[in-house]
Amino acid sequence: MISNQHRSFENPRETTWLTRQGVREAQIDSLMLSWLLEKGLLTERLRGLCGAHFRLEVLHEPSIGWESLAPTDSPAEIDGFKREVVMWCDDEPCIYAKTSVSNSTASMHPWLRTLGSEPLGERLQSLADVTRTDFEFTCVQASGAEDRSLGRSFVSGDVWARRSKFTIKSHELAVIEVFLPGLVTCKGHRSGHG
Repeated sequence: MISNQHRSFENPRETTWLTRQGVREAQIDSLMLSWLLEKGLLTERLRGLCGAHFRLEVLHEPSIGWESLAPTDSPAEIDGFKREVVMWCDDEPCIYAKTSVSNSTASMHPWLRTLGSEPLGERLQSLADVTRTDFEFTCVQASGAEDRSLGRSFVSGDVWARRSKFTIKSHELAVIEVFLPGLVTCKGHRSGHG
């Protein structure tokens, strides 16, 4: 659920990450599981589902609360910058994504700083020498005083997330994708598409 009350998640709990097999064994709604295991571009799938109602919003202010989902060995958590986006279907925020880029990766690939509203996945797909690690999955529980910040809105309840790292010619960037409650209730799913 999204609300406009101002709350932040200041004390993240210990996060347990699951492998692909572990998430398949978890009791997850089949629709959500299909999104978690999606190997293609999430942007492309959501755009196909929502059509003209799809939009990608770059968050210009850092969000608070998703830091506990980042890989602890990510160099971008020490130096570098973060790009945060929300993919919307109509007025429903469906997917939050955060990319952490180290300064060394950004200096070798300066286009990462100037993506604007262009989806990262589409750009990476057009490049040679890009690899991606296996996904790790977790269910983040945010409720009451621990609502998770999403720009100017807040998410409460349980949400699933996945993380992975991309390597572009030996330079890494880390990506976290959080599947928001609006994803399974968005217009495209209600009308039977997807």
